Amino acid sequence: MALKENIEAIKKEIGTEEQFLEGIIKSERFFKKYKKMIILVSVVAVIAGASYATINIVNESRLEASNIAYNTLMKNKDDTKAQSILKEKNERLYNFYRFQVALDSNDLKTLKELSMYTKDPVISDLASYQIASIEGNTNTDSKLLSGFVALQEGYKLLKENKIVEAKLKFAQIDLNSPLKNVAKNLEHYQGKNPKGTN
Repeated sequence: MALKENIEAIKKEIGTEEQFLEGIIKSERFFKKYKKMIILVSVVAVIAGASYATINIVNESRLEASNIAYNTLMKNKDDTKAQSILKEKNERLYNFYRFQVALDSNDLKTLKELSMYTKDPVISDLASYQIASIEGNTNTDSKLLSGFVALQEGYKLLKENKIVEAKLKFAQIDLNSPLKNVAKNLEHYQGKNPKGTN
């Protein structure tokens, strides 16, 4: 009886070893068949990972350098080294800085230059609006600030007691704009002063 059990155990052990060897052989065949593809995918994965890590490090370095340069310029506007670093590392932040300085000094030349800056429509629109505001012209082609411009013009018309024209200006404000509620309140107010005030 024990001999029969031993033989069964040996058969099971041999069967397990056969399956193990069969798995190794299949794996070896698969590797040989797709060896070049496996190596290529591995190399591409390593290169992609290294590239991603390098790009992140470079971007963080640029961001840190541009922040340091911007903070330096906030303390000393005449620091030409900080200006060149900021321009090189973060052109958008550099132009925003230039916009701030131009606003502080009403520098129309810089504002006009920034209004032509096509890489950043936000700065371009803000500069165009400021130029129009400085020149006393409320008609501007600002795409981003069109709702604000319509609100400002409508308010001006309300103050002149031109209610119908003001409502037409307020109607130009996009329904999804947060300025729509302000326009509705102004329409309701209709430019009238409460009793007892100037």
